[in-house]
Amino acid sequence: MSVDPLPTLVVLGTEPAGESAGHGLEGLLADADTVFTFPRGPESVALFYAEAWRVERISPRDAVGRITAWAADHPAGNGVLLVAGEPAADVALGAVLDGLARTAPGLGIRVAAGTRVAPPHRSPLIG
Repeated sequence: MSVDPLPTLVVLGTEPAGESAGHGLEGLLADADTVFTFPRGPESVALFYAEAWRVERISPRDAVGRITAWAADHPAGNGVLLVAGEPAADVALGAVLDGLARTAPGLGIRVAAGTRVAPPHRSPLIG
């Protein structure tokens, strides 16, 4: 029996100042085929952990269309959507996830609630 791989999108938040971040989440950014970022903050975090050619800045307005197109072009793709703060508190993200459920039903989406990525100034040096 053959199982076709499906694209996967993991939603992560960034750590606000003074909060503690989850451990090992930086690896999700480093290993992702594409890292999508919402404006205001998450882009600099993504660029610290992933090469610029893998980071795509999107707005909540065009996120559904761009992520749906990415999922269609990358049937076994591994993506991350990085938002500012806690994903559960992002109202725009809720609308994006509803839209993706309708337009990309084969896309596996996992929202890692309560786990956030540390901004570069709070992350230990790699190496």
